[in-house]
Amino acid sequence: MADTPRLTVRCEYPDTDMPPTEVTFRLSPSYGLLTAREAHDWFLSLMREHEKFEVETDEPGEWPVPFWSETVRQVVVE
Repeated sequence: MADTPRLTVRCEYPDTDMPPTEVTFRLSPSYGLLTAREAHDWFLSLMREHEKFEVETDEPGEWPVPFWSETVRQVVVE
């Protein structure tokens, strides 16, 4: 799985006291996305299609992280 793109998503929560959050995860090979551009475009289309969604992090046993499209401020793909 080390050959799949890794995304880091930073979220900010305006009008709240919540600090910004950042989560990093790799895409499963089952998505068939092998380049950073493909992963970036996929994530942006996901945000356009879904107001709320969850991603699983790379940490075993860690709960999925929920996202709301309106809170995403930065997406970095490696």
